[in-house]
Amino acid sequence: EAGGLCRSYQKDGFTFDMTGHLLHFRQAAIKALVEGLLAGRLEQHVRRSFIYSHRTYTEYPFQVNTYGLPPEVVRECLLGFIATLAKPAATRPEDRSFKAWILDNMGAGIAKHFMVPFNEKLWQVSLDELTSDWVSWLVPKPDLKDVINGALGIKDKAFGYNPTFLYPAQGGIGMLPRAFLPGVRDIVYSCELIEVETTRRRATFSDSRVEEYDTLVSTIPVPELVRRCTDLPKAIRAAADGLRCVSVYNVNLGVAREKISDNHWIYFPEPEFPFYRVGFPTNFSPSLGPRGCSSLYVEVSHQPTRTVPDTMLIQQIRDGLERAGIFRPDDELVVADVKDIRYAYVLFDKHRARALPAILEELARRGIHSIGRYGRWEHTSMEDAMAQGKQLAEKLGAH
Repeated sequence: EAGGLCRSYQKDGFTFDMTGHLLHFRQAAIKALVEGLLAGRLEQHVRRSFIYSHRTYTEYPFQVNTYGLPPEVVRECLLGFIATLAKPAATRPEDRSFKAWILDNMGAGIAKHFMVPFNEKLWQVSLDELTSDWVSWLVPKPDLKDVINGALGIKDKAFGYNPTFLYPAQGGIGMLPRAFLPGVRDIVYSCELIEVETTRRRATFSDSRVEEYDTLVSTIPVPELVRRCTDLPKAIRAAADGLRCVSVYNVNLGVAREKISDNHWIYFPEPEFPFYRVGFPTNFSPSLGPRGCSSLYVEVSHQPTRTVPDTMLIQQIRDGLERAGIFRPDDELVVADVKDIRYAYVLFDKHRARALPAILEELARRGIHSIGRYGRWEHTSMEDAMAQGKQLAEKLGAH
């Protein structure tokens, strides 16, 4: 099936995606492309996302919505943020760890009460190990006025990179890759790339097919691609082996109660909850579940080598959802389906910053274009993936 992680699947009357896949656009050309492909089939939503901490819900993003938290927490967040305005950054931007970026830009209070615990739960490593060169578009630094307004409960604008989003009215996000298929010829499914001889420009597949190529375009994760290229220099292979990522258990749930929440998704920074985010697909589109039911996707990060049995994971999630007041003890789970996403989030560490350009350059020199979120080993959106594909198609078409 086409689409990678941007797919949907059906189970017992529910349609599930592979975690949350919502469309928001910064590029007019890609917006026009998608709206053309899915004409009349997209609905716009105003984001309803919250954070659950200190036994209360506050709006996302945390840094401009501390109203409702305990007064001493609000004070700590305000004073910490104000202190960042008075002192210069402790380190040069290019040397700054993600943790230093948080402290320099958000202050000690916001770091302590949300940014550090949430991100350590998501990334599964100390934030001192991560660089900060990827952060700015994803985590905007607010103005002092916005932080004060947020502490007082005054709202005058939307924040974040996705205050509104588009989503298919029916069929889940898998409608998007399916909409591209009529324009694509000769797709072969259920067939894995086994090896690439880059000097001979020859690729071998699991059905024993051997294809010769002038140009190869790959969207598989960089370490998987390099592992399959039999004749790359040892230094490049070693560099690719050192690239790190975090895996995510995507646990899709169907529950026999409608409108289990009014929200689109909720963040959970506190360690007592095993998950970092819970979303509600039937609030994106009621067509994603049977009448009288709600659906949830629950995201639990884990290091790729550490696994938890499905039954234990589902029980831990159920217990956490009950503690958060989302589930009732008598709620009936009609579907509980675990998908382990091996490559979920790329870790931005110093090794990646040093090694990745050399790996991609070596592949390009051998006629291999590695693109997309995992092909470029970066943190990018569906929009970026489509833009990269379009850009490369235009470039190759011009030759």
